[in-house]
Amino acid sequence: MRKQIFFFAVVLAGVFMSACKKDDPKPVNESELITTVEVTFTNQNDASDVVTLRWYDEDGDGPAAPVITNGSLKAGATYQAQVKLLDESKSPAEDISLEVAEEAEEHQLYYGFGSSLFAGFEYLDQDSNGQPLGLRFRVTTASGVAAAQNFTVLLIHEGDKSKNNASTPWAYDALIGGETDVQATFSVSLQ
Repeated sequence: MRKQIFFFAVVLAGVFMSACKKDDPKPVNESELITTVEVTFTNQNDASDVVTLRWYDEDGDGPAAPVITNGSLKAGATYQAQVKLLDESKSPAEDISLEVAEEAEEHQLYYGFGSSLFAGFEYLDQDSNGQPLGLRFRVTTASGVAAAQNFTVLLIHEGDKSKNNASTPWAYDALIGGETDVQATFSVSLQ
C-alpha cells in the first residue's frame, strides 16, 4: 500500500510540475507578404504636383522580377510623402501599412538616397517611444536638375531603433539589425 501511495504522489508531483512549465513558446508573428510599395510625393506649394512611385512584385521573393514605376520630382521643392504597403496577392488587396502602424515599435522604414537627390529629409510619424516610423515623411529636393538616381525604401522588423544615427536616422546601418520585410528601389530624377 505504501508503494502505491508513494508512486501516486510521484506521478501527481510530475503532473503539477509539468503544468507549471514557464518555457511556453511565444507566439510567432509571421511576416506578411508585401507585394507592393507605393510612395506618393505631394508638392507642398503645388497640390497638383503629385508623383507616385510604385514597386510591384507579384511573387514576393520568388523568381519574377518586380514591375517598377519610377518618377521625376521638381528641383528645389518640398514634398510630403506617404508610403503604402500592400499585399495584392489577396482580393481585395490587404493594406499592410495599417499593421505596420499598429506595430510601430517593431518597425521602421529606412531610406537610401544621395545628397544630389534630396537636400533634406524629415520623418513625420513616430512610435509611442518617440522613435521614427517612416510611413510619412518630408523631403526637400536638391536645387539642381539631376539625372535618375536610386531611391531605396527598406522596411525593417524588430531592429534596434536606439542604434539609429542621430544625424541621419533614415539611413539603415547593419548595427540596427532586424529582419527585412521588403526592400524596393526606384529611379528618381529632378527636373
